[in-house]
Amino acid sequence: MGRSKPALGALLGALLIFLNLPTIRAFAKQQMSMPDMIMEAKTPAEHEKLAAHYEREAKAARAKAEEHKKIADAYSKAGGPLIEKLHFDQHCDSLVKSFTAMADEFEALAKAEREAAKMKQ
Repeated sequence: MGRSKPALGALLGALLIFLNLPTIRAFAKQQMSMPDMIMEAKTPAEHEKLAAHYEREAKAARAKAEEHKKIADAYSKAGGPLIEKLHFDQHCDSLVKSFTAMADEFEALAKAEREAAKMKQ
């Protein structure tokens, strides 16, 4: 009887792991890095997931562009010799262009992933 408890515990543990493998795999897939997600994308749903990720990135980049537009305006309104000398507003304008270009690229990636999803159907 003393030996059967550890064996029974091990058997139950193995059974629990076996029964939860789909859940464990799904969780692991959610935690994948972008390169892994790209390499593993084979189904329309996986390509749609990538497209959604890129759309979130585009939205975040556009929000940053808007934020830096406001910052540039604030620097311009504040004025003064220090701001004119250090060109804070110009730095923000450059960031607006960069974030806008980044958003455009993320949107292009999202569109391409949506096309890939259609091709996989």
